[in-house]
Parts: sequence; structure tokens; C-alpha cells
Amino acid sequence: MKKIFAFLLTLALFVTCTGAAFAEEAGTGAGTESVALPDFYKTYVDDYAATNCVGSLETSDGVKYLHIVGDEGTSDAYFFPENGWGPTLDHPVLLLKYRSAGGVGQFFFTTAAIAAGEPGTYIDQEFPESGTEWKYLVYDFSKNGFACFDEEAQKVVFFRIDLNSIEWMDYSYVAFFKTVDEANAFAEDEKAGKVTLIDETKISPVKYVVSPRGSDPQNFVNHYSSAIEFTVPEGKSFYGYVLSAAPTWNAQENSNLEATIYAWNNDYDTTVEGTPLGTFLEEQHADNINIVMNFGVILPPGKYVIYMVAEDDPIGAWGGTIDDVAFDAMFYFDDTEEENWFPYSEILLLDGTEHAIELPTPGPTAEPTEKPTAAPTEEATEIPATDVPATDVPATDVPATGEPVSEPTANNGGEDKSGESEGKKGLSKGAIAGIIAGAVVAVCVVVAIIVGVKKKKK
Repeated sequence: MKKIFAFLLTLALFVTCTGAAFAEEAGTGAGTESVALPDFYKTYVDDYAATNCVGSLETSDGVKYLHIVGDEGTSDAYFFPENGWGPTLDHPVLLLKYRSAGGVGQFFFTTAAIAAGEPGTYIDQEFPESGTEWKYLVYDFSKNGFACFDEEAQKVVFFRIDLNSIEWMDYSYVAFFKTVDEANAFAEDEKAGKVTLIDETKISPVKYVVSPRGSDPQNFVNHYSSAIEFTVPEGKSFYGYVLSAAPTWNAQENSNLEATIYAWNNDYDTTVEGTPLGTFLEEQHADNINIVMNFGVILPPGKYVIYMVAEDDPIGAWGGTIDDVAFDAMFYFDDTEEENWFPYSEILLLDGTEHAIELPTPGPTAEPTEKPTAAPTEEATEIPATDVPATDVPATDVPATGEPVSEPTANNGGEDKSGESEGKKGLSKGAIAGIIAGAVVAVCVVVAIIVGVKKKKK
């Protein structure tokens, strides 16, 4: 009898522990170790800029990517994930997931310290023809010596990928790591499906060319203000504005541009004296790099004005004629409408209006009133002139009534925390099953003991 009791007790403990272990494993994603995301990365769903090429979102075999095609006849097509973004001293190793038609391209750098095209600002790179197979390119930029490295900013000022004569390239993501081993390890994990960088819930704007590139750049520093008036069509939302390949007339140290966006109110002058909806500041701009203006707010359909003030060193835009503008838009220098010039630029729009804010109601426009005329007296008396100056009444800023809506994100660091949240809510199914099984066996033990005792009494 004692042997049977010991066996049943051991079985109960075994079943209970097994159930608990199963529950623990289920709560941690079946024991799979999570893969850490890179410190610095950009994917095809992030905003990008392109010159002499066009990108379109495509899907093949269930995989989405950016398909980039160079303009016909060009040998200078390039794109870059973001202004002022690239390898750093701490993270000099590139990992690029791509496919291409094959050919020699370049990694190109721009900085205020070295003129574009000087030795050390570009690296030729062979991109083999890959067909439908995705390639993973790992490159250590520290081997290049960082000739254009900005030590004060602790990073390469500007980084882009030049297709040059490569007909097309499919782009999934680019990331930077501390070592080559880390980059290769992440590539293997990504191939195995253990991790993904793509956030499908992220808002992805569509680029619309406002004006094609011409050969007549204008220096905004020569004007006290520059402004663009444009209309966002129905069914769309405003996300941002891009001055494409904005020039600084060679390398500069302090090419700065401040921009403010306003909702249209009656006329141009009233509009730019109104309440700002958002602001943007470009500092130490590098020559012929896009200025991507993100005002921190998504705006509904309607008419708007972006008012720009350039300071210090030269900064401006390439231009074309107003006849080439493919959007309902107008440009101003010094608050005066331009009849024959418009900047080479793009407007970033979202499909739909669900993310747009509600615009604040503009204040009423004051109507001019006639001054009362004093009744004439029989004998007009000349009033002597005085030297008392007029008193200026300080203007009062009208507070904004609309709060910007943050861009919705689903960023949890790439970790699967669903099991963790379930664990906090209560016991998992595995744990409950284990406990029930253990309890059943324990009851059987008690019953066996009672039966044994009765038999003894007989």
C-alpha cells in the first residue's frame, strides 16, 4: 500500500510541474529567444527622397518593397532614406537588403567640410544582378576612413545610395550596426523569419511632383521671405513639403531655413498674419540635398501657405516655369506673387483624411470703418502741429485651438509582448490544465488511502 501511495504522489507532482512548465513556455513565445532590433534602421515604409528616379510600392510573393527605377537616359539616379542620416563612429557597418538589375553604383556622402565629389565622399559598389532573390550587402564604412565625417555631430552628415546606370533596384531596408558580425547575425535571423523591421501600420505618404526641375535656381537669402500657396484636394491629407535637391551654391556652414504653415484665410496677407499650424527648421543644410518639411501635423483638404525665411549662408531651390506646375499652387517672393518661376518641389499627401486634425476657426476679419467727420465751425481755427509720437499697441498672439495629432505608430521595440500581457491577466490554459490534472491525481491518492483503511478494519 505504501508503494502505491508513493507512486501516485510522485505522479501527481510530475503532472503538476509539467503543466506549469508548459504554461511558462507558452507565455514566453514557445521558448523562442527574441532578436534585438538594430539601433539605426530605415525601411521602405519610411519617407525617402529620390532624384532622377521614381519609387513605387510593390508586392511580390507576399513581400512588400520599394521598386526604384532610374529616369530614362540618366546616369545620376540616387535615393536616400532620410536627410542627415547615415553611419556613425559607433555604428559604421551597413546592412542593405535589396535586389537589382546589376551594375556599379555608389555610396555617396555630403558634408559641409568637403565639397561633393571630392575623394572620400563616395565609394563605388558592385551590385550583382539578383533577379527575384533578395541580397544582403554588409559593408564596414570605418574602412573608408570617414573622410567626410563630422566629428562634432558624431556622424556622416549625409548618406545616399546612387544607382548611377543601374536600371532598377528593389529596396527593403537599410540598417547600421557596431560590428560586421552583428550585421551578419541579424541578416541570418531576418532570413529565418525570426525578426522583421517592417511596421505595416506606419503612415506612408505618396509623393506628387509639384514642379519639374529647371535650370534657374533662386537664392532665398536674397529675399526677406519666400512662400508657396497650394491646395490639398478632397480625399487627401497634407503630410509634408519637399524642396528637391535644394542648392547652397557650394559647401556652406550656416545655410538655414525656417518655415511656417498657415491655413488660408480670405487672402495672402491675412493668412500669413494668422495662427501658425506648425513650424519647421532646416539647419546647416548641405548642397543639393532635399529639404523635407515635416510640420508635425497632418492637415485636411483645403488651401494653405508655407511661409519661409532664409538666414545666413545661401540656400534656395532649383526652379522651372509656372506653366509646368502640376498642382494648384502659386509662389511668392517678398509677399509678391511670381508670374514665371516656381521651385522644383514635391508635396507629400496621404490617401484619406482619418489622421488629419480639425482646423481652428479663423478669427473674423476686421472691416475698415470710416472716421467721423467733425461738423464745420463758423470760424475754422488752425490747430498747431505737435511733435508727440504715435503710441504703438503691442499685438496679442491668438492661441491655437487645434492640437496636432501625433502619427499613429505600433512601436514596441519589435518584441512580442502578447504572452507577457496574457500572463499578467491570469493563468494560461496550460497552467490551468496542469493544475487540474494534478488535483485529479491527488484525489485518487486520497480515495486509495480510504479504501485501504477500510480493508484493514475488515
